[in-house]
Amino acid sequence: MNVRLLGPFPPPFGGVALHCVRLLESLQAHDAEATGHSLGGIPDGVRGVTKIGLGFFLSRTLVHYHTDEGNHRWMRLFSRIWRLTRTPYVVTVHSFRDRIEFQDPRVLRQLATAFANAKAVIAISSEVADALETTLGSRHKRTRVIPSNLPLSSWELTSPLPPDIADAWQRAPVRILANAGRIVAYNGRDLYGLDVLVSAFRSIQDENSALCIAIGDVVDTALWQNIYAMTLNDARITIVGSLNGPLAPFVHHAHIVVRPTRTEGGPSLTLSEALELGRWAIGSDAVQRPDGTVLFRNEDPVDLSRALLQCIADARRGHMPPPITPNVDAVKKLINLYRRVSA
Repeated sequence: MNVRLLGPFPPPFGGVALHCVRLLESLQAHDAEATGHSLGGIPDGVRGVTKIGLGFFLSRTLVHYHTDEGNHRWMRLFSRIWRLTRTPYVVTVHSFRDRIEFQDPRVLRQLATAFANAKAVIAISSEVADALETTLGSRHKRTRVIPSNLPLSSWELTSPLPPDIADAWQRAPVRILANAGRIVAYNGRDLYGLDVLVSAFRSIQDENSALCIAIGDVVDTALWQNIYAMTLNDARITIVGSLNGPLAPFVHHAHIVVRPTRTEGGPSLTLSEALELGRWAIGSDAVQRPDGTVLFRNEDPVDLSRALLQCIADARRGHMPPPITPNVDAVKKLINLYRRVSA
């Protein structure tokens, strides 16, 4: 079995980037000849990852490309090259929200052709598969829904907590964590719902609880300034900017992990990490969440306060959920898929 994984390996540290690391490590553990080719950075300590270069396109070895709606230009370009070089490719789609560019018939035709020529299309949720079909006008005959929440990699599990994290959060009796790979707008509001979380947390009068918000890239500066202003004058809130490592060390140190996103492509790797490490996981009901998640009504800070208070009370009593290992058969499904499309 020989496959080349193409995607945005970290840094920066988003959900798709960490999925690529986990998949590469899992394939190597199953004795597959797997290599990683990065459209992002090169993660220290991860074996077999290189920057994409011209040599990548001189090989006809199977490619597994990881993308979303924001990378549709790369999808159209790479597909054209792979068709010219007769290189087989599989595509995993991590989200597929509507974009203004999709109103252009030429763009849609090119994108539909790019997906149609893939050996298989993997959607991380049924919602993503449906969005693809609605936008492109048809469903690939080899569309599969395989969730992206692979078990944590050993690289993540052995990564240390950064030394400059505020002592106030590290010493708090109850530690709450939220993260945002990018500060970006969705329908004019924060995609990750950090404003909802800060409003909910500030309404809770509990000096023994502390909140850490870890963020990656700030795409919308004005949006972030508004959220940051909400955190001022509350010493219980710690901000970690330009996250330059995996989230797992933060999750390991937390009691509660919150995912207040207004929408996203799948159940959430962040919540999956929390459940795998035996932490309370709280998520908005905007999309389907992993089993074991405490849900709150999307965009409702009052209901999020209710969920936070419930989990804070459990954590204070020392009552934590049992660890849950997610999606253990996903790698075997992918290996079987590679074999079928390579035959």
